Amino acid sequence: MMEARFETAFLKGLKKHASIRKLVKNKVDMILENPISMGEPLKGNWQGFYSCPVKRNFIIIYLFCEICR
Repeated sequence: MMEARFETAFLKGLKKHASIRKLVKNKVDMILENPISMGEPLKGNWQGFYSCPVKRNFIIIYLFCEICR
């Protein structure tokens, strides 16, 4: 199974917006299950990263490494 690591800012944001905690957990579980199909590949300086919407004004940006998996 894939390992998830979270930035401190992500965890702080999740505490601040506790009302969407369950939505975020569900999205993270879905991303861990199928990271490429869940996210939209980013470009430019963010190449290699993906974004996945959680709710209006909230997105998860993550890095998926095929080799590390």
